[in-house]
Amino acid sequence: QPWGIAVGPDGSVYVADTWNHRIQKFDPQGKFLKMWGYFGQAETPDAIWGPRDVVVDEKGRVFVTDTGNKRVVVFDEEGNSITQFGSAGLEAGQFDEPVGLALDADGQVYVADTWNQRLQVFRDEDNNFIQVRSWDIAAWYGQSLDNKPFIVVSGDGNVFVNDPEGYRILQFKADGTFVRTWGDPGSGMQGFGMPAGVALDEAGRLWVTDAINNAVMRFTLP
Repeated sequence: QPWGIAVGPDGSVYVADTWNHRIQKFDPQGKFLKMWGYFGQAETPDAIWGPRDVVVDEKGRVFVTDTGNKRVVVFDEEGNSITQFGSAGLEAGQFDEPVGLALDADGQVYVADTWNQRLQVFRDEDNNFIQVRSWDIAAWYGQSLDNKPFIVVSGDGNVFVNDPEGYRILQFKADGTFVRTWGDPGSGMQGFGMPAGVALDEAGRLWVTDAINNAVMRFTLP
């Protein structure tokens, strides 16, 4: 059940192979290159539990939400451990069901802290990730296996997150200021069955996968 996918600066493709508890890496043509990770409870960096998302920064560092172990693990392009941050809890820098990951233009890391119903932002200080801000999200109420939010951040600092069981998308500024929300239960052009993945293209249009209606939707922002 692969959930997250990312493309590195060299075109390599990384997949969060969730219930195999591992990351798989492919070349741009889809040839398998390597994999790492096994089911565990964070006794080592590779001991992961249900990784949900993966992002790769300009340095080639691979960030993985180790969802079941309430942490983010960082690897190099070969799968070697670099660092990790987060633990279970409610305090700043702690997580309860971290899922979506995103990077902004400054390299800050955004984490969807699902069951704490907030989004946390971390700054890199020599591979030591410090929480710099967070804000509450009026969404993500259910704890089902499907209610997993993802994030994308635009070059000008707009933050978009999905609310899977709320049938909508929410938009914020980088400081957490609410901008807008849209979506209703439905199908076709009128609503969502379950908005899942989110992505932005070079023209600034937002793409959303609708996992229930088996569709991909594209939105042009005002």
